[in-house]
Amino acid sequence: MKNNGKVPSSFRFLFPPDLCLDMATWAEDDVEDVTRAQDCFDIEPREGTIQPGATLSLLFTYTHGCEGVEELPVLLKLSRGREVMLQLRGVTVKPGVAYPQIAHFSHTLQPVTIGSDSPPIQYYELYNGGDSVMGYEVIVDSLAALTAENYGCEILQCLQPHGRVQQHSIAQIPFLFSPLEAKTYAVEVPIMVVGDATYTITLFGEGVTPDQARDTEKTSGSNIPDKQAVLLDNQLAALSYEAIDFGVAPTFSLSHKILFITNTSDETITFRWNTNTTPLCNEVIAVSPASGTLAPRASAMIQVSLKPSAYPAIFDLDIICELTDNSKEAQYVEAVAAYQHAVEEEKITFTIKEARAKTPEQFDKSMDNWVATDTLNKYHTLPPIRALAPSPLDRPQHREYGSTKHSKHRSSRKAKKEAATAPLEPPKPPEPFYLHLRITGQVADIKTFAGDLSSFEIPLSSIVQPSDIRAEAPRAATSGEVVTISSILSFILKSLLDDVDVHSAIRNLSKEQIPYFAQIARTQAIEDVEEVSPSSSIVIDEADVEDSGSNSAESQEPEILENEAVAELPSQSPTVQENPDSVHFQLAPLLTEILGETISNIVQEAVQKEVVLTARPRTIALPPRSPHHIRQ
Repeated sequence: MKNNGKVPSSFRFLFPPDLCLDMATWAEDDVEDVTRAQDCFDIEPREGTIQPGATLSLLFTYTHGCEGVEELPVLLKLSRGREVMLQLRGVTVKPGVAYPQIAHFSHTLQPVTIGSDSPPIQYYELYNGGDSVMGYEVIVDSLAALTAENYGCEILQCLQPHGRVQQHSIAQIPFLFSPLEAKTYAVEVPIMVVGDATYTITLFGEGVTPDQARDTEKTSGSNIPDKQAVLLDNQLAALSYEAIDFGVAPTFSLSHKILFITNTSDETITFRWNTNTTPLCNEVIAVSPASGTLAPRASAMIQVSLKPSAYPAIFDLDIICELTDNSKEAQYVEAVAAYQHAVEEEKITFTIKEARAKTPEQFDKSMDNWVATDTLNKYHTLPPIRALAPSPLDRPQHREYGSTKHSKHRSSRKAKKEAATAPLEPPKPPEPFYLHLRITGQVADIKTFAGDLSSFEIPLSSIVQPSDIRAEAPRAATSGEVVTISSILSFILKSLLDDVDVHSAIRNLSKEQIPYFAQIARTQAIEDVEEVSPSSSIVIDEADVEDSGSNSAESQEPEILENEAVAELPSQSPTVQENPDSVHFQLAPLLTEILGETISNIVQEAVQKEVVLTARPRTIALPPRSPHHIRQ
């Protein structure tokens, strides 16, 4: 809660008893429900003052006491300000039972352009709050009726009407919305939960024109802040961004975002990223590094990647970062080792109990060294001097016999005895702290993508696999294929022969610089040729060299270039000739990885203040050389 004003503001949470309202007789049952619900909810702090521009974290706690649903209205009252009514709701489920949690019974899909060939896939989330697997089925009768109303055109499709939701997980039901008109569609979709009731969800979808779609993209955005305002008391680390938006990316493209995780505690911690929150999240999101260790007050750079997708879709995902205190983890490991040792020791340890020691009356009096009991009881001590005893009516009803010292010893012995006889309990592992990262984005069809494709990385491997470009087995061409190919080739050759630019490009081809990847391919090809025929070389006659020495340098350069071109011809390996595109598959990922790691190292050093990126470049000027060092 943040105070955006310029004066201090006081707040207070008022529970129903704090309102001091007189309830009618018919509302006594509701009063009992509210009283029971009040014991389950708690807010810390319930009141306080926030300075201008300051932020305060609130902790809402719900105690799962009994099975059922508890609701409690709470009034947030601000001093010299408005009053806000909050409705707190908590659910307690039996163990071993699935529980479908429907957050909203209406869901609005993103606007889609009418007449689109490739509309994006959109998802509806269904959460299972129980500890048992839950099955669901989407009843598509209403979707079929909507299709019939639109002359057989499928306006809304459910791509996965059946499915299962794991315990404490989310299932994302995919829908495909293809509007025909620029209007708002509304359809009620029943979702039947196996072993439970049927829930009706109302889906709204809006069809827009291309102009309206561009305006929607400009104004679209989330109002949820992407940075954490206040750290919690037991928080071990913090993220530089709690929400990442990839924007609109074309299909088959690979997008990256960078964020930092900072250790805010005084202990060494370990972080682990969990992208298995939903099956879809694991398919489209990758995090690097997936785990690591952070020293106190240290930071680490995290790269979140949106994997290439072959179909348009709209994502709104959530991944979890699990944080563990290494010191508490070490204590837990030691406690587990001690517990296992105690269990093994208890298996092999036994206790021998002897009978009680005998009293003097039970001993044999015929023993010579024994003194008779009558002699021991001959003298008696006098009673203590005390005041006159009060009347029996004035005496307390319950008297404590024995001194406090003896009672303390007795209680301590009893506690030790109970501790010795109590069964061993295994140690409890330390509770980790969880950070949530929200990821949003949209994948658009690459054919209709309106952005700049050069700003996106499109791996060739995501479109065509290396095995797909290998030469297929030759087959006989049909007569139709022969006629088509011959006509196309003849037209291309005639066009090339008549094109003046092609002639000039062929003349200047030998003067062009060789690209970097071609140098790597040529070097590899030369090594292959040397392994096959190491004795092959080009011999130049000395007489020819002497004759050519009289010529000018301008006439020598073309000959040298021609000789180099001739020398390169036998160096082409059969592998490169048959499959020239294999060089791109081998080199492109290597260059991308080298460039990405270089940029990551520079950014990491800048964060750790080892390099200052904004510093002015420094030039070191050497001193001038003295004249006597200059050789004549």
